[in-house]
Amino acid sequence: LHKPRNKAADCSMSSSSPSSKYSRRAYHAGSWYDSDKNTLDATLSKFLADASKNITPSNNTTEGIPRACICPHAGFSYSGPTAAYSYLALKEALERNPSIRTVVVLHPSHHVYLESCAVSGASTIE
Repeated sequence: LHKPRNKAADCSMSSSSPSSKYSRRAYHAGSWYDSDKNTLDATLSKFLADASKNITPSNNTTEGIPRACICPHAGFSYSGPTAAYSYLALKEALERNPSIRTVVVLHPSHHVYLESCAVSGASTIE
């Protein structure tokens, strides 16, 4: 695995812990999605509510529950309504299988070229 150097712009150091924990900045807040927490929450809640009107939960306990989701990740106004379907399926999977403790999020790097994958050292995401 290739782990790129952390830059000051990539993180803000946590003042609550003397360790090297940091939180990854929300780079695109205010451009690709709203920077206001309440507006963003309302937008995402609407996408989920609209998607939930069009689907029904799986009646089978072993089939129809995702093991992976591929979601669009453009600006929320473009991709949010579609991505909501994936996140509702993930929610159903987590509700049906409470033993799931880890969800791995993979995403491309839009800012640097990587020959392999990179692992973030962020302990939280803004």
